[in-house]
Amino acid sequence: MQIIIMGCGRVGSNLANLLSLEGHKTSIIDRDPKSFERLGKNFKGQKIMGFGYDKDVLEKAGIEEADAFAAVTQGDNRNIVGALIAKREYRVPIVIARIYDPVRALTYNKLDIATISPTKWGANKIRELICHGDIHPQISLGNGEVDVLEIEVPHNLIGRTYEKINVPGEVKVFSITRLGKAFVPVVGSVLKEGDIIHVAVASESIPKFKGFLGI
Repeated sequence: MQIIIMGCGRVGSNLANLLSLEGHKTSIIDRDPKSFERLGKNFKGQKIMGFGYDKDVLEKAGIEEADAFAAVTQGDNRNIVGALIAKREYRVPIVIARIYDPVRALTYNKLDIATISPTKWGANKIRELICHGDIHPQISLGNGEVDVLEIEVPHNLIGRTYEKINVPGEVKVFSITRLGKAFVPVVGSVLKEGDIIHVAVASESIPKFKGFLGI
């Protein structure tokens, strides 16, 4: 893929290095030439000094052929403007913007711009650690609205079918690991002692899920 990153801060430089190591054609834009020092010697992509919402700069970075654009500067306004130009002017298929203000993030999601809100994600994670420290998510999706949990089947669920755990729109078991081998459950799959289940849970439904497990 051909990918353009706007902002060479901690997030942007790490993202650029990861994509470059995976073999993607990566260009990174920043107005501060010293910021490129974060990339290190192994970065094989293109470094472009300038503003990520300047069309000349974007075209130099290859925006006309880009498959994805990520705006991850420290400024919401810069990220929004850059993302809108990439989406509307150049029709980049995948456009992502880091937005600190959760309200604005929701607005731009409606414009088909994927947003990452560190503020909302961080608040959700801190809440989970305070209120649900006995459950450890394997991964959080979106801005923390959904968590993927790995849990050993409790005694009260042994011998029951996995569907008993599912709650539409709130809880969904999508994998069971038994004797070291994982499989996708089918209707009627019975839970056995020692099984490990992977469950997608809406973060607001974690208390209900814990109650059902008897935690």
